[in-house]
Parts: sequence; C-alpha cells; structure tokens
Amino acid sequence: MDKLLTGIADAIDAMDESEGESCAMAIQTTDTFIKKAAYETEIDGKTVRIAGIAKGAGMIHPNMATMLTFITTDAAIAPDVLKRAVKAAADKSFNMVVVDGDTSTNDSMIVLANGLAENEIILSEEHPDYPAFFEMLVACATDLAKLIAHDGEGATKFLEVNVVGAATWQDAKTAAMAIAKSPLVKTAFFGEDPNWGRIVCAAGYSGAEMLADKVNLEIGGVRLVENGMNCDVPAERLAPIMAEHDISMTIDLAAGEEQATVWTCDFSYEYVKINGEYHT
Repeated sequence: MDKLLTGIADAIDAMDESEGESCAMAIQTTDTFIKKAAYETEIDGKTVRIAGIAKGAGMIHPNMATMLTFITTDAAIAPDVLKRAVKAAADKSFNMVVVDGDTSTNDSMIVLANGLAENEIILSEEHPDYPAFFEMLVACATDLAKLIAHDGEGATKFLEVNVVGAATWQDAKTAAMAIAKSPLVKTAFFGEDPNWGRIVCAAGYSGAEMLADKVNLEIGGVRLVENGMNCDVPAERLAPIMAEHDISMTIDLAAGEEQATVWTCDFSYEYVKINGEYHT
C-alpha cells in the first residue's frame, strides 16, 4: 500500500487538465487503444458536460462485462438519483456487450458528479432536466461499451446483433446474447461466412419465444431468411458485406413487439493465441 500511495501522489503531481488520455492509457490491460467519450448539453441554462474512460478487451460478458469505467460530470444531481441513473444506464450499455462469455469479479462503473455546472439540482427522475442528463449518460456509456466490443481480444469484426419481434424485452436480450456469444456464429464471421443457420439456431436454443416458420433474418440489410426459409442469396452479393469490419444483423422472432441490441465481435486465431499465452 505504501508504494501505491506514493504512486498516487506522484500521478497527481504530474497531472493537469490535459491529462485525460494519460488516465485512459493507465488503466489499459490487453486493450489495443484507449477508450474515451464525452458529451455536453444545456441543462437549466447551464452547459453541462460528461466524460468517461473505460478499459476492457477480454473476459467480456455481463454483468457489466469485465471492465472498468470512470465517468465524471459537472452536473448537480442528488446521489440517490444518480445511483439509479447509473444502474439504468449500465443496463442499456455495458450490460449489452459480450466478447467471449467469460465474466470477472472486478467489473466497475463509477460515476462522479461535482455540481460545478451550477444547474438547479436534479432531485428526482421527475425533474424536467433529468431526461436530458440521463440521455447524455446513456450516450457516453454506450459509446464506451461499443469501443470495448470493437477492441475484443483478437477481434477483426465489430458485430451488432439486433433482435426484433420478441415477446418480451428479456426474450430479445436473451436471444441477442445467445447469438453474440455463440462460438460458431463468431467464427463464421471471422471466416466471412454468412452462415445464417448458426444465427437462427442460437436464437432458437436461447429459450426465447420464436415462431420458426415466421422468422426473418438480415445481414448488412440483405434478407437471407424469410418466413423461416432460405432466400438463396448469391454468395457474391454477400461477400463485400462479410468483408466489412462493422457488420449489423437483424433477426425477427415474429413473437411480439419488443427488441434489443447487443454488441460483440468475432473469434479469431489471435484470441486463442492471446489467452493461450497469457500467464499470471
């Protein structure tokens, strides 16, 4: 602890207002780039800012992935209201990202508010300025969560999994998570193979309610499955889509009106190399 305290004191002495990137760099582990996001909006006639940094690349799976994120804001907001806002924001961002399905014990999302913007303090979720603050918090957290998926260990693709037509929001999330953490789905995208069967299969075994003969699936906006049947799309039409770094897919479970989005990445040879050679 003596060494840590000395290091903290030295770090404080070395810092100034332009050292935000140094903080982001200091918390990296197997990350390949720093992760940062910032927003500002007007609340109560005052300019209010929020900014965050995060780290995370492997062992990424909710709750809150395996990550550390530190978000600061100059908004004036009551601690109990902020606590509830942070939980709700995490559910919309860090709890919707997966790299490999492994969790850890040190997941942390810390939000600090110092009130220096001098807006009228937000004392409840019913306060007229709460929606603007919450929207900004969610945007910042979502940007950081997506960066974690972008930087998944060994990743060559960033994948957005959209599930629509679910009976409940939990069903939508469950199906999206099953697809996003499926090794067969992830390796198919690494191999640039539009294997729609693996995607539909993962949604099916997730336990989410699904009408198999009504299911639709699109990758990169191209319909591959309609009413549960293969659309026989020519391989050459899909090749440029699968070669992209950012790829979005949407599956319609045809069971309701709810939807959810999960962000993930592919599995590459490099992921196995990183974790096969990682010794503590």
